[in-house]
Amino acid sequence: MWQGLSRHRFQIALSVPPLLVALISPAFAADPFASNNGLYPDQSQWQGTYRSLNYDYPETAENKWFAVAPRTPLTIDNAGEYVAALKSFVEPSMRGMIDEADSWDPAANGWYGMIWQGDGAKGPNGVTDPESGQESILGAFSGQVITKETFVDPENSYPPLTVDMQNHTVIYYDPLSATMLNKLWANPFNPDRQAVSFPEGGMVVKAAAVTPTPEQWPVLEGAAIWNVYRPTVEALEGLDYNPYTNAKPEVVPLRVLQFDIIVKDSVASPQTGWVFVTYVYKLDAPGETTWDKLVPLGAMWGNDPAFAREANGMDPNGGPLQETWINDEAPAFAKSSLGWGGRLSGPIDVSERHNVLLTDGTRVPVLHASSCLSCHGTAQFPFVANLYPSPNRTFPREGTLFPMYPPGSEMWSRWFQNRPGSLAQNDNEGSVALDYDMLIMFALSAFDAAAGNDIYVQDHVDVH
Repeated sequence: MWQGLSRHRFQIALSVPPLLVALISPAFAADPFASNNGLYPDQSQWQGTYRSLNYDYPETAENKWFAVAPRTPLTIDNAGEYVAALKSFVEPSMRGMIDEADSWDPAANGWYGMIWQGDGAKGPNGVTDPESGQESILGAFSGQVITKETFVDPENSYPPLTVDMQNHTVIYYDPLSATMLNKLWANPFNPDRQAVSFPEGGMVVKAAAVTPTPEQWPVLEGAAIWNVYRPTVEALEGLDYNPYTNAKPEVVPLRVLQFDIIVKDSVASPQTGWVFVTYVYKLDAPGETTWDKLVPLGAMWGNDPAFAREANGMDPNGGPLQETWINDEAPAFAKSSLGWGGRLSGPIDVSERHNVLLTDGTRVPVLHASSCLSCHGTAQFPFVANLYPSPNRTFPREGTLFPMYPPGSEMWSRWFQNRPGSLAQNDNEGSVALDYDMLIMFALSAFDAAAGNDIYVQDHVDVH
């Protein structure tokens, strides 16, 4: 799902012991509290508002969700009720973010951003990479370019995508989750990684809009229009692309496509502690606004590890997955984007990868290779595992060669276990689990890169 997290350009850095941090006197060039990367359109392009992010993390907050949430373990029979209740619960503060993006304010609606993510990456002569950080109009992250082949159905069950597309996403934490951020970032220049444990009932939301017009992809007809200040897809795909010279940002109109909510709920999800939910835009759904037409794609609360050693990830007896629920009424284009074995993955989450090379030498033209939980389960410090089941820590652009383990193999199955958020996937010495939160992993990495705490630095990790 949040593989979904948007495309970040940042540096992954391994930690230096605290004593050495004190000795090296790092120069923090990045502003941890920046709302965006500092690039603004001129008035000939944009006369609207610019969204400021809310970093005033509270010390305490009330768990209001559990007062109305179903209090029973999730099953494929009752998950629909949970998903419907969850959307109704966040509607008062989230409807405006979807339908009236230019006037919606995070602080006024009780939602918080992540520090160390707004500022942009600087290149030669201090020029800012226009893809980096969060852009200035909505504070959005930029996702990976998804090839048009991903959404062309040979059975014609939905209109094809006729151009490559990019998603742009916004991510917010509710007050309960922000109390944990208050502990993590009590000193923004000395984060307490051991504090990363979400309180029960805490939520994170992510909303995504995409670059195609309804003429280029008819499934987007009538969807709310957002605007971001980023390079176009055409600029990014140019053979002479250089973020510091010829990929200038411009105001790019988008259409809303996907809305995700993740909830820390150990009653609903006893093994992982998390419930991941995705809603998608369905143009013929009842209602007048885009918010009304966001229908459930599904929910996921476990990786179905019982089937993780099967080559197709499914029950060999033909039964359904037991820890993913998919809405039968979801639009066909969204169901075509599901993850390995039918596990939950949204349209922008790029579960489907092209040009995969397995470690046994097999070439696979197309592979549905991940899920919401398999991706987020790699969240730990330091960053040591690919978001996909891969031996290679680098994250190639979609369509370029991507090494992966054979599906169903012992190594592949490590991504599809049910671990509590306190247990890192790679339990090497000094590792700290980050409770399934990818954005915290990126923020900690950005801090360490800015602080000079790098033993190893990795550039341009793409996520969604």
